Amino acid sequence: MLFHIHHHHDENTCPAHDPEAVGASFGALLPALDANGVTVIGAWVDPPGHDFFLVVETNDYDALVEGLRPIIPSGTATIQPVGDMAAQVAKRMADNG
Repeated sequence: MLFHIHHHHDENTCPAHDPEAVGASFGALLPALDANGVTVIGAWVDPPGHDFFLVVETNDYDALVEGLRPIIPSGTATIQPVGDMAAQVAKRMADNG
């Protein structure tokens, strides 16, 4: 299953000014997801907005939460399950065809 994740923190919890904090949080994120069996399809960041965006694949929500643990203290995340748009359009067209 695919998930779109939007993580946001603010300037008060941003670790960017502390290299050690960056390594322990966002630097540890991708390895933590991988260690929990979560496949990262893509990861993007808007540094001035303090926003991170990820698309991941997993069938285990608990593994996803464990993989996000390094960044949980710095902000909040919205986790949204998503599906393949082209596949959904094709299915709807076939169902109505």
